[in-house]
Amino acid sequence: MARLFFVDVDGTILDGSRKMFEVSEKTRYAFDELKKNDYVIIASGRCMGLMDKKIISLNPSGYILCNGAYASVGNKEVYALYFEKQDLDKIVEVSMKYEGFYILETYDEMYIDSLDSKPFRTFMSGWASALDGFKEGDIEAHRYMIAMIGFLDPKVKPYVEEELKGYVDLAAHKMFSSYDVNIRGVNKGTGVEKLREYLHVKYEDTYAFGDALNDVEMLQAVNHPVVVANCAKELKAYDFEKTDDVLDDGFYNYLVSNKLIKPL
Repeated sequence: MARLFFVDVDGTILDGSRKMFEVSEKTRYAFDELKKNDYVIIASGRCMGLMDKKIISLNPSGYILCNGAYASVGNKEVYALYFEKQDLDKIVEVSMKYEGFYILETYDEMYIDSLDSKPFRTFMSGWASALDGFKEGDIEAHRYMIAMIGFLDPKVKPYVEEELKGYVDLAAHKMFSSYDVNIRGVNKGTGVEKLREYLHVKYEDTYAFGDALNDVEMLQAVNHPVVVANCAKELKAYDFEKTDDVLDDGFYNYLVSNKLIKPL
Protein backbone atom coordinates (compact mmCIF):
# COMPACT_ATOMS: atom_id res chain seq x y z
CA MET A 1 0.00 0.00 0.00
CA ALA A 2 1.16 3.52 -0.78
CA ARG A 3 2.14 5.84 2.03
CA LEU A 4 1.28 9.53 2.18
CA PHE A 5 3.83 12.22 3.09
CA PHE A 6 2.93 15.88 3.69
CA VAL A 7 5.86 18.30 3.59
CA ASP A 8 5.84 21.97 4.60
CA VAL A 9 8.13 24.35 2.68
CA ASP A 10 9.33 27.38 4.65
CA GLY A 11 11.46 26.31 7.60
CA THR A 12 11.17 22.62 6.73
CA ILE A 13 12.91 22.13 3.36
CA LEU A 14 13.82 25.78 2.67
CA ASP A 15 14.68 28.55 5.12
CA GLY A 16 14.93 32.01 3.59
CA SER A 17 15.22 33.61 7.02
CA ARG A 18 18.63 31.89 7.34
CA LYS A 19 19.66 32.27 3.69
CA MET A 20 18.81 28.72 2.65
CA PHE A 21 17.24 29.46 -0.73
CA GLU A 22 18.13 26.21 -2.52
CA VAL A 23 16.54 22.79 -2.10
CA SER A 24 19.30 20.46 -0.99
CA GLU A 25 20.47 17.53 -3.09
CA LYS A 26 19.33 15.17 -0.33
CA THR A 27 15.82 16.62 -0.31
CA ARG A 28 15.57 16.24 -4.08
CA TYR A 29 16.76 12.66 -3.80
CA ALA A 30 14.23 11.97 -1.02
CA PHE A 31 11.34 13.26 -3.14
CA ASP A 32 12.43 11.15 -6.11
CA GLU A 33 12.74 8.02 -3.96
CA LEU A 34 9.39 8.45 -2.21
CA LYS A 35 7.52 9.13 -5.45
CA LYS A 36 8.46 5.71 -6.79
CA ASN A 37 5.82 4.07 -4.60
CA ASP A 38 4.26 6.75 -2.40
CA TYR A 39 2.52 10.13 -2.52
CA VAL A 40 4.49 13.25 -1.53
CA ILE A 41 2.34 16.35 -1.03
CA ILE A 42 3.68 19.88 -0.62
CA ALA A 43 1.62 21.48 2.17
CA SER A 44 2.16 25.22 2.28
CA GLY A 45 0.63 28.48 3.42
CA ARG A 46 1.65 29.87 0.05
CA CYS A 47 -0.58 30.10 -2.98
CA MET A 48 0.77 28.78 -6.27
CA GLY A 49 1.71 32.30 -7.34
CA LEU A 50 4.15 32.46 -4.41
CA MET A 51 5.46 28.92 -4.81
CA ASP A 52 9.20 28.85 -5.39
CA LYS A 53 10.16 27.35 -8.76
CA LYS A 54 12.64 25.16 -6.92
CA ILE A 55 9.75 23.57 -5.04
CA ILE A 56 7.68 23.12 -8.19
CA SER A 57 10.70 21.43 -9.80
CA LEU A 58 10.46 18.71 -7.14
CA ASN A 59 7.33 17.61 -9.04
CA PRO A 60 5.36 16.58 -5.94
CA SER A 61 2.40 14.25 -6.20
CA GLY A 62 0.11 17.10 -5.26
CA TYR A 63 -0.36 20.28 -3.25
CA ILE A 64 -2.16 21.59 -0.22
CA LEU A 65 -2.01 25.37 -0.68
CA CYS A 66 -3.29 28.48 1.09
CA ASN A 67 -3.06 26.70 4.48
CA GLY A 68 -5.63 24.12 3.46
CA ALA A 69 -8.07 26.14 1.35
CA TYR A 70 -7.00 24.32 -1.81
CA ALA A 71 -5.77 20.83 -2.64
CA SER A 72 -4.84 18.96 -5.80
CA VAL A 73 -3.34 15.65 -6.85
CA GLY A 74 -1.55 15.54 -10.16
CA ASN A 75 -3.45 17.98 -12.36
CA LYS A 76 -6.80 17.39 -10.63
CA GLU A 77 -8.26 19.91 -8.20
CA VAL A 78 -9.67 18.02 -5.23
CA TYR A 79 -11.38 21.04 -3.61
CA ALA A 80 -11.20 24.85 -3.29
CA LEU A 81 -12.59 27.08 -0.51
CA TYR A 82 -13.02 30.86 -0.40
CA PHE A 83 -13.48 33.73 2.10
CA GLU A 84 -16.92 35.27 2.61
CA LYS A 85 -17.12 39.00 1.75
CA GLN A 86 -17.69 40.10 5.36
CA ASP A 87 -14.49 38.36 6.40
CA LEU A 88 -12.48 40.08 3.67
CA ASP A 89 -13.93 43.44 4.67
CA LYS A 90 -12.86 42.85 8.27
CA ILE A 91 -9.32 41.86 7.24
CA VAL A 92 -8.92 45.08 5.28
CA GLU A 93 -10.49 47.21 8.01
CA VAL A 94 -8.22 45.90 10.78
CA SER A 95 -5.09 46.06 8.63
CA MET A 96 -5.67 49.71 7.82
CA LYS A 97 -6.73 50.62 11.35
CA TYR A 98 -3.38 49.51 12.77
CA GLU A 99 -1.28 50.91 9.90
CA GLY A 100 -0.32 47.53 8.50
CA PHE A 101 -0.61 45.84 5.14
CA TYR A 102 -2.71 43.06 3.70
CA ILE A 103 -2.16 40.59 0.89
CA LEU A 104 -5.16 38.74 -0.54
CA GLU A 105 -4.45 35.57 -2.51
CA THR A 106 -6.29 33.55 -5.10
CA TYR A 107 -4.99 30.16 -6.20
CA ASP A 108 -2.21 31.79 -8.21
CA GLU A 109 -2.35 35.58 -7.77
CA MET A 110 -1.54 38.03 -4.95
CA TYR A 111 -3.24 41.39 -4.47
CA ILE A 112 -1.85 44.18 -2.27
CA ASP A 113 -3.43 47.48 -1.29
CA SER A 114 -0.26 49.39 -2.24
CA LEU A 115 3.07 48.19 -3.55
CA ASP A 116 4.62 51.29 -1.96
CA SER A 117 3.40 50.34 1.52
CA LYS A 118 6.31 50.57 3.98
CA PRO A 119 5.05 47.68 6.18
CA PHE A 120 4.64 45.50 3.07
CA ARG A 121 8.11 46.25 1.71
CA THR A 122 9.69 45.74 5.14
CA PHE A 123 7.96 42.39 5.49
CA MET A 124 8.92 41.16 2.02
CA SER A 125 12.57 42.16 2.50
CA GLY A 126 12.63 40.08 5.68
CA TRP A 127 11.38 37.08 3.74
CA ALA A 128 13.91 37.79 1.00
CA SER A 129 11.06 37.67 -1.48
CA ALA A 130 10.75 39.54 -4.76
CA LEU A 131 7.88 41.93 -5.38
CA ASP A 132 7.28 40.42 -8.81
CA GLY A 133 3.79 39.03 -9.21
CA PHE A 134 2.05 41.22 -6.64
CA LYS A 135 -0.78 43.29 -8.09
CA GLU A 136 -2.72 46.33 -7.00
CA GLY A 137 -6.38 46.16 -7.89
CA ASP A 138 -10.03 46.05 -6.98
CA ILE A 139 -10.24 43.43 -4.25
CA GLU A 140 -13.91 42.81 -4.96
CA ALA A 141 -13.10 41.56 -8.46
CA HIS A 142 -11.70 38.24 -7.19
CA ARG A 143 -12.36 35.35 -4.81
CA TYR A 144 -9.67 34.70 -2.23
CA MET A 145 -8.46 31.60 -0.40
CA ILE A 146 -5.98 33.06 2.11
CA ALA A 147 -4.66 36.42 3.25
CA MET A 148 -1.58 37.77 4.96
CA ILE A 149 -1.39 40.80 7.25
CA GLY A 150 1.54 42.47 8.96
CA PHE A 151 2.43 45.46 11.12
CA LEU A 152 5.57 47.42 11.88
CA ASP A 153 4.55 47.89 15.52
CA PRO A 154 4.48 44.53 17.36
CA LYS A 155 2.46 46.09 20.19
CA VAL A 156 -0.68 46.07 18.05
CA LYS A 157 -0.78 42.26 17.81
CA PRO A 158 -3.16 41.61 20.74
CA TYR A 159 -5.60 44.20 19.42
CA VAL A 160 -5.48 42.74 15.92
CA GLU A 161 -6.05 39.24 17.28
CA GLU A 162 -9.02 40.36 19.38
CA GLU A 163 -10.71 42.24 16.54
CA LEU A 164 -10.37 39.38 14.04
CA LYS A 165 -11.53 36.71 16.49
CA GLY A 166 -14.73 35.12 15.26
CA TYR A 167 -14.15 36.17 11.66
CA VAL A 168 -11.02 34.28 10.61
CA ASP A 169 -8.25 32.10 12.03
CA LEU A 170 -4.77 33.56 12.50
CA ALA A 171 -1.42 31.74 12.33
CA ALA A 172 1.44 33.92 13.59
CA HIS A 173 4.74 33.87 11.73
CA LYS A 174 7.83 32.90 13.71
CA MET A 175 9.97 35.97 13.05
CA PHE A 176 7.66 38.89 12.14
CA SER A 177 4.69 40.85 13.45
CA SER A 178 2.57 39.21 10.80
CA TYR A 179 0.07 36.41 10.24
CA ASP A 180 -1.36 34.02 7.75
CA VAL A 181 -5.11 34.71 7.79
CA ASN A 182 -7.12 31.57 7.14
CA ILE A 183 -10.75 30.85 6.43
CA ARG A 184 -12.29 30.04 9.80
CA GLY A 185 -12.02 26.33 10.56
CA VAL A 186 -9.78 25.65 7.55
CA ASN A 187 -6.13 24.64 7.91
CA LYS A 188 -3.56 22.21 6.55
CA GLY A 189 -5.23 19.46 8.55
CA THR A 190 -8.31 19.97 6.37
CA GLY A 191 -6.22 19.11 3.33
CA VAL A 192 -4.64 16.09 5.02
CA GLU A 193 -8.02 14.54 5.80
CA LYS A 194 -9.49 15.24 2.36
CA LEU A 195 -6.46 13.94 0.45
CA ARG A 196 -6.10 10.85 2.62
CA GLU A 197 -9.73 10.00 1.89
CA TYR A 198 -9.36 10.85 -1.80
CA LEU A 199 -6.24 8.68 -2.20
CA HIS A 200 -7.57 5.87 0.03
CA VAL A 201 -4.46 5.80 2.23
CA LYS A 202 -4.67 4.31 5.73
CA TYR A 203 -4.06 6.61 8.68
CA GLU A 204 -1.22 4.31 9.78
CA ASP A 205 0.66 5.18 6.59
CA THR A 206 0.58 8.98 6.94
CA TYR A 207 3.53 11.27 7.73
CA ALA A 208 3.89 15.05 8.02
CA PHE A 209 6.90 17.36 8.38
CA GLY A 210 6.64 20.92 9.67
CA ASP A 211 8.13 23.71 11.74
CA ALA A 212 5.52 26.40 12.39
CA LEU A 213 2.21 27.09 14.10
CA ASN A 214 0.31 26.73 10.84
CA ASP A 215 1.54 23.11 10.73
CA VAL A 216 -0.03 22.00 14.03
CA GLU A 217 -3.32 20.69 12.62
CA MET A 218 -1.50 18.92 9.80
CA LEU A 219 0.82 17.25 12.28
CA GLN A 220 -2.08 16.24 14.52
CA ALA A 221 -3.90 14.66 11.56
CA VAL A 222 -1.23 12.05 10.72
CA ASN A 223 0.18 8.96 12.39
CA HIS A 224 3.78 10.16 12.17
CA PRO A 225 4.08 13.91 12.91
CA VAL A 226 7.68 15.15 12.59
CA VAL A 227 9.10 18.57 13.46
CA VAL A 228 12.54 19.88 12.53
CA ALA A 229 14.88 21.07 15.28
CA ASN A 230 14.42 24.70 14.23
CA CYS A 231 10.66 24.57 14.77
CA ALA A 232 8.70 27.23 16.65
CA LYS A 233 9.11 26.82 20.39
CA GLU A 234 5.36 26.21 20.80
CA LEU A 235 5.61 23.00 18.75
CA LYS A 236 8.17 21.56 21.16
CA ALA A 237 5.43 21.24 23.76
CA TYR A 238 3.62 18.68 21.60
CA ASP A 239 4.42 14.98 21.52
CA PHE A 240 5.69 15.10 17.94
CA GLU A 241 8.60 13.11 16.57
CA LYS A 242 11.83 15.09 16.14
CA THR A 243 14.42 15.37 13.42
CA ASP A 244 17.41 17.58 12.64
CA ASP A 245 17.46 21.24 11.64
CA VAL A 246 16.42 22.08 8.08
CA LEU A 247 19.99 23.31 7.50
CA ASP A 248 21.18 19.80 8.37
CA ASP A 249 18.69 17.98 6.09
CA GLY A 250 16.28 16.97 8.83
CA PHE A 251 13.64 15.76 6.34
CA TYR A 252 16.07 13.42 4.56
CA ASN A 253 17.68 12.26 7.80
CA TYR A 254 14.35 11.19 9.28
CA LEU A 255 13.47 9.17 6.19
CA VAL A 256 16.83 7.41 6.16
CA SER A 257 16.99 6.73 9.91
CA ASN A 258 13.47 5.21 9.82
CA LYS A 259 14.32 3.13 6.73
CA LEU A 260 11.72 4.85 4.58
CA ILE A 261 14.31 5.46 1.84
CA LYS A 262 17.81 4.17 1.21
CA PRO A 263 20.69 6.59 1.88
CA LEU A 264 21.98 8.70 -0.97
